[in-house]
Amino acid sequence: MLNPYAAERVAGRRVVLDRLDRDGAALASLLRDRGADVVIADHAPVVAVPLGCALVHERDAAVARADMLMVDCWTGEETSHVVQARARGIVVGCLADLVLYEARSPVVGVTGTAGKTMTTRLIAHLLEAAGWKVDVPPTGRAENAWPSADSLAALRADNAPDITVVEVTSTHLAYMTTSPTHAVVTTLWPDHIELHGGEGRYFAAKQRILARQVAGDTAVLPVGESRLTPRPGVAVTYFSSEDAGIAEAHVAPHLRGNLAAALATVRSSLGVEVPLDAAIASFVSPAWRGERMGDVAGIPVFHNGMAATPAKATAFLRALPDRSSVLIVGGIPDSSAGPVHASAGEQRLLREACGEIARVAQRVALVGPASAQIAPLLAVAGAQGVKIGPDLHWATTEALRDLVGVGQIAWVPGFPVDLGDRERFAELVATASRKAGLDWAPAGAPAKGQV
Repeated sequence: MLNPYAAERVAGRRVVLDRLDRDGAALASLLRDRGADVVIADHAPVVAVPLGCALVHERDAAVARADMLMVDCWTGEETSHVVQARARGIVVGCLADLVLYEARSPVVGVTGTAGKTMTTRLIAHLLEAAGWKVDVPPTGRAENAWPSADSLAALRADNAPDITVVEVTSTHLAYMTTSPTHAVVTTLWPDHIELHGGEGRYFAAKQRILARQVAGDTAVLPVGESRLTPRPGVAVTYFSSEDAGIAEAHVAPHLRGNLAAALATVRSSLGVEVPLDAAIASFVSPAWRGERMGDVAGIPVFHNGMAATPAKATAFLRALPDRSSVLIVGGIPDSSAGPVHASAGEQRLLREACGEIARVAQRVALVGPASAQIAPLLAVAGAQGVKIGPDLHWATTEALRDLVGVGQIAWVPGFPVDLGDRERFAELVATASRKAGLDWAPAGAPAKGQV
């Protein structure tokens, strides 16, 4: 396949980028160095404009004169400038696509509705434990392993890795025209539908991780997954969290599927055997994905702030006993692309999540505008002790109000939340504990063996 981002394809052409952050600046600089006329159309840039690039504020006007559009990883397919670019027939690409085209080693690409980051980092960790030189993006947003400015820097490094391992989400795949050597799908449910314009288009985006594979490539898929179709000649392995050895591993129950997918990739796709217990013992999971932050009065507090969808919330809650927990739930019900969790499939998953909340919770602190959607569903599900408040500060105080008989406290939003809230949740719990006269023992980094 011809690389649409090569110097001979972009030199002298006007390339528009729609976001200026660290990754966007690195991408703009690379394309500028290849001779492109780079225009960044962003009304709220967060870093300085790279030398030799232009900044404008009107995206639609910029795209009307563009030869190519490079979109951010959260740009929806229904966004006006994307619709316009596709109608004009110009290339609409993204940083992740460029990285896969130009990677100097085989690529493991991981997607799925949930578990992408954990599985990606587990694969990288297991391969490193086996002595492989692995390139995996270290500084993605919210500790994701998305292709980033670091990935572009790795393309220029002197020594090529043995393998590149990256996470790709649906809004990467929607704009990608290449596929990884080794494709991994962790789970598949309706999610982020507002960014794609329909459930069918969401699943079509996920299919793209397999669409350009060739004979000799590999795919790792969940057992029973029939909506994705590997290409002829691709070696397919199916995994399950019930696979041998997974249930006995020292892994939190809601993460066993991630470990199963990682092991299937390392063992079947790459032919590498690793000493599992030793490798897991040295693994430190990415933050905010069900980590135990510490204990209040001896009661564990879990931060699952990345559980921004009903399915992710349900996966965590299923491991908790009945009537055992104080839960903090809720968030933001709208995105720039429209209402979240609004499709029929997502609404079904939201009802299932509310059923799990009702089963698990002794009390529920609901916060954010999404409370208006969640509260009626919790009432139907028979949830007890539901209170609605203004923000996460209130919720942490409410969560500590009565801890008699509580097994754990967990923040499981089920809806998108502000990145700043994720970063300060531990501080809010510590402050609320101090005001309530309760002992707070922070865990710091996750302990070894806690995946």
